[in-house]
Amino acid sequence: MPTYAILGATGKTGGALLDLLVKAPSTHINAYVRSKAKLLDQRPGLEKNKNVTIFEGALSDIPLIASTLNPAVNAAFCVLGVNENIPGIRVAQDTANSVIAALCHIRSKDIHFEPPKLVFLSSASLNAAMLSEEPAAVKAIITRAMSHAYADLRFAEENLRLHQGWLDATFVQPGGLTEDVQKGHKLSVEKMSSGFLSYLDLAAGMIEIAESGTYKWMGVSVMPTAKDVKFEPNAPPQLLRGLVWHFAPWLYWTCRSLRIVS
Repeated sequence: MPTYAILGATGKTGGALLDLLVKAPSTHINAYVRSKAKLLDQRPGLEKNKNVTIFEGALSDIPLIASTLNPAVNAAFCVLGVNENIPGIRVAQDTANSVIAALCHIRSKDIHFEPPKLVFLSSASLNAAMLSEEPAAVKAIITRAMSHAYADLRFAEENLRLHQGWLDATFVQPGGLTEDVQKGHKLSVEKMSSGFLSYLDLAAGMIEIAESGTYKWMGVSVMPTAKDVKFEPNAPPQLLRGLVWHFAPWLYWTCRSLRIVS
């Protein structure tokens, strides 16, 4: 029975991974969350599923993360993150740091321990090759509108790459994401899609990567095969907010102190 760990099971990507993996009766899932109540509110009855073990606590709790990534785990999906350009954000860095520390903790007790394959959610915007066909104006807007989030992802990837000698990681780099039904996907290491990709198709692509045993230390884009994927209505205001937080990061903290943004 293959075992997968999901770090960030209450997020949209983590939830999509859960929805697909629970359909396989021969698969066990270790779901890490910061709030078990939130997870069970999203997916009532999940606690009764014998193939799902829920781990709740702080990301900084290394023994907890080590339990989530125990030696039985074949692959770990690292999908913690936010879809906002928050100044100073370091969710991806904290995830990478905790995962590395947890795996080192396990390894210190078992020299024969084989770490799980890490499938780390990133962005196509960090891959120059995948952006090569995009107009310069589009690249300028996107990279600025998510500059703080991309910096966080970049630092996380750099940290993970320091451990190439004993870890196996793949960086999943999709384009824009939206909530839609599963319509089909394909993988590419050369380009990204100009349209949107559903979270369910992203999850299916990540599972394919985990099962393939390939793409070691590569950036892989998951692209939709369907032409009618739903447009994400929150994308334009998200880009606008991101540009504001890029050029005036202090304004974000002012708005947050006034509880205008969360």
